Amino acid sequence: MNYDQKMRFDFLRDELTDMTFYMYLSRKFNDMNKTMLSLSAIEKKHSEFWRKTLEDDGIETKNARPKNLKILLLKIIIFFIGRSLTINLLEHGEYSSIIKYKDYMEKNGKNIAGLKELIEEEMQHEDIFDSDIDRSVQKINRSRDFLYGMSDGLVEVLAALAGLTAIIDNNILIALSGVVIGISGTFSMTLGAYLSQKTESDYKITKIKKMNIFNIKNESGKIEEYKKEANNSALATAVSYIIGAIIPILPFVFLYKYYAIILSVILVAMAQGISNSIISLSMGIAILKNAFRASLLALGAAFITFMAGLIFHIVFHISVI
Repeated sequence: MNYDQKMRFDFLRDELTDMTFYMYLSRKFNDMNKTMLSLSAIEKKHSEFWRKTLEDDGIETKNARPKNLKILLLKIIIFFIGRSLTINLLEHGEYSSIIKYKDYMEKNGKNIAGLKELIEEEMQHEDIFDSDIDRSVQKINRSRDFLYGMSDGLVEVLAALAGLTAIIDNNILIALSGVVIGISGTFSMTLGAYLSQKTESDYKITKIKKMNIFNIKNESGKIEEYKKEANNSALATAVSYIIGAIIPILPFVFLYKYYAIILSVILVAMAQGISNSIISLSMGIAILKNAFRASLLALGAAFITFMAGLIFHIVFHISVI
């Protein structure tokens, strides 16, 4: 096969992969059954489009198979981040396919009529997602808030530990210092999240009462839900910050300080990359770019505070043994 044919063969495998995964979702979630079956049928039609273009060139396509590793990865992702964010991921994939097909059409200029129709159908997938699948904005926002809280814990505690590494010799003392910083940060972040959400919730409750002054009983369920928002936000922030703080602290419990800080930096960079990938996913923006930027900023914060601690150690001879 030449390069063009290999590209189309890969397109065929992508469509077979999406067809198979949508079929899997139709069986897994009853309330999405009809929608996922419909999407699977569209992907099957698209796979046949690419199959025909290859067979017209005399290319055998019987050995074309879905990308099983990608399907396995999507199943793992849906287990960890839930279906709402996974659907965002699928939408992101559909958009990527549209861009690839558009580029192919413009560069090759072949099968334009059929390919235009295929692209238009791919573009309709997002409308199907939005209209037929109940994605809870509240759940997505809650997941996003959790990840933001964890990100704060990761960066703040790592930065502090990096600075302390330069002036404290004992790794256990550094770990204990990190715990104190983590506790302080948890209370600060939790209080801020509670007060912020409480103000927003009180505003929403007041607005409901003004708009439904004669039918306030009908809105009692919504009012009770708003009253719980501040507590839920505070709890999510506390738990997520603690998880984020534990990751950079843990290596100092077992390793010499320089080995520990290296491992902490690696773990935080990975955690930041993953958490910001999910945040980017929930917002429908560039995933890899934002994940890389978040990891780089975390490493930058650690480097700056380490250098600050090192300067204090060298210039002012500050050291704790």
